[in-house]
Amino acid sequence: MNPSEQRQALREAAQWHARLHAAPDCAERRAQWQAWLDQSPLHGWAWGRLGQLQAGLVGIPGPLARHTLAAGQVEPGRRTLLKGLVLGLGVTGVALTGYRNAPTWLADQRTATGERRSLTLQDGTRLTLNTASAVDIRYSAGQRLIVLIEGEIVVQTATDPRPLHVRTVHGDMRALGTRFNVRLHADCTELIVIEHAVAVQTATREREVRVDAGMALAFDTGTLPEPRLADLTRTEWRQGQLVLDGWPLRRALAELQRYRTGRLSCSDEVAGLQLAGVYPLDDTDRALVAIAEALKLEINTYARFWTRLTPMS
Repeated sequence: MNPSEQRQALREAAQWHARLHAAPDCAERRAQWQAWLDQSPLHGWAWGRLGQLQAGLVGIPGPLARHTLAAGQVEPGRRTLLKGLVLGLGVTGVALTGYRNAPTWLADQRTATGERRSLTLQDGTRLTLNTASAVDIRYSAGQRLIVLIEGEIVVQTATDPRPLHVRTVHGDMRALGTRFNVRLHADCTELIVIEHAVAVQTATREREVRVDAGMALAFDTGTLPEPRLADLTRTEWRQGQLVLDGWPLRRALAELQRYRTGRLSCSDEVAGLQLAGVYPLDDTDRALVAIAEALKLEINTYARFWTRLTPMS
């Protein structure tokens, strides 16, 4: 059994556990579970392993369980399986106590608030993570898959006979020899194609839409819209720049908020002021000073964790 097959079997076992827990007296569901169990020896192994892993976590407080995994106090094989279990439970909306944030803190690669990082994957593909982003990387003999769990990435593909896909909760993006930007919002996934093209399918896989260079597509799990012209300045975060062209102040501050801790806001009377310029993402304090000077606003800081822009007093 390879690790990929083990993780998939554990996800399926976790899903069956959730279904049986939701309807413990449903004979039809138990028969379906039994059929799944008998389908493969791997399924029997996964079901037994699920019970072992759950038993091993019983009584461990959430923060301690997270620390145990983060500190590497679980042997590598069991850590891999536990990750598969947690992700599987996350898919069904069922989680063990203390594992509500598991998809992010168990990610293969992640960045903190304000951090950007680039890395080269085993096939030569370049992956850049924006602030507060998390991905899982699943390569096998037949495919290359990057799962965007949170945040934003840029992918520059390397030549390889295996297809490269980027997946979010909303759908799948298949690279067609390309460089592209993917951002995961709460209600949709936003794709900007910088070079060549990307083929997009939603999670329902009703149809596929090709998005060419210079075009963008925002999609959820519903019907795919037509691509639109992209604002390529939105990808300048890779250079540490926030490029604004007539943005309302409130929207600009919401974007800058992604790169700093604490709360960032403005008063209602200045929220609609238009802002244009290029601002540094690696020094958000300097960016705020430049914004305040451009719009003749005052910067107010409360208890170091809340910064608010208001009219000059």
